[in-house]
Amino acid sequence: MNHLIFTQVLTLFILMAVGLAARRLGQFTPEVSKGMSAFLMNFCMPMLVLSSFLRPFSMGMLASAGRMLGYALVVHLFLVLLAILVFRKAPAIQRPTLQFITVFSNSGFMGLPLLAMLFPMGGVFYGAVYSIAFTIFMFTFGVAFFSPGDSRPSPRQLFLNPVILSTLAGIICFLASVRLPAPIMNTLGLVGGMTSPLSMLIIGAMLGEMKLRDILGSPIEYLLCAVRLLVAPLLTLLLCRLLHVDLVLEKILVILQALPAATIVAAFAEKYGSDRAFVSRCTFLSTLLSILTIPLVVKVLERFGG
Repeated sequence: MNHLIFTQVLTLFILMAVGLAARRLGQFTPEVSKGMSAFLMNFCMPMLVLSSFLRPFSMGMLASAGRMLGYALVVHLFLVLLAILVFRKAPAIQRPTLQFITVFSNSGFMGLPLLAMLFPMGGVFYGAVYSIAFTIFMFTFGVAFFSPGDSRPSPRQLFLNPVILSTLAGIICFLASVRLPAPIMNTLGLVGGMTSPLSMLIIGAMLGEMKLRDILGSPIEYLLCAVRLLVAPLLTLLLCRLLHVDLVLEKILVILQALPAATIVAAFAEKYGSDRAFVSRCTFLSTLLSILTIPLVVKVLERFGG
């Protein structure tokens, strides 16, 4: 870890500031943001993921991917226990949101672009493998937080997701060492390369829609941000050390846990009738505070991560 990482993180946050400014100036309307979000989720991110798997087959990479999946499952289980422990006495209307955000970071929308910049040789590859564990837990424990009697996922929920589908397709291509024609590879690279700037612009526009009063959260919201942005990544680092996780995988796991709330929590809150205003404040605050905490976590990794 070195100064380059801070430069890349700062670059992403400057892009976020551009999106915020564009929204405040009325040039990045909610309709534009919605359309760009759909394009990002359905085209850019899947192409970025697929392109990361288009490499010659390597038993070493396959073994590392298997370890990454196992570590990601363990980390998510650990965070489920943390969420239940920390927020077991929270108000019932807020408890599902608090527990969900504790477990699930913005590892796709914000994580994949960050990994692409920080670990260009394999960050997205391992981030995509991580997303398999994320999705499994989101449609089991994540659903159970909001609706305890409705926690059994369907195959449609688990697999009919553009990022997961591109990950599965990518695994097949990786195992078969598929080589696509140069024009297709170039297209995948160009469209996938739009993921980082587009995702940060969209997040910035989301922050630009919030009112000043939304910045001033309640104590429980700040506690959640501390757990999501500091406690989760630091405990993940400790867990990685106990499990003797490979250094690169350790860094990726910790950075993914240092990210703010997964934006999909809003969809869960809408579906299960949770407090939507509370969800919006938690998402906003965690994203805003992550500007300060991500560099801090990176500094800890730089100091203790080897």
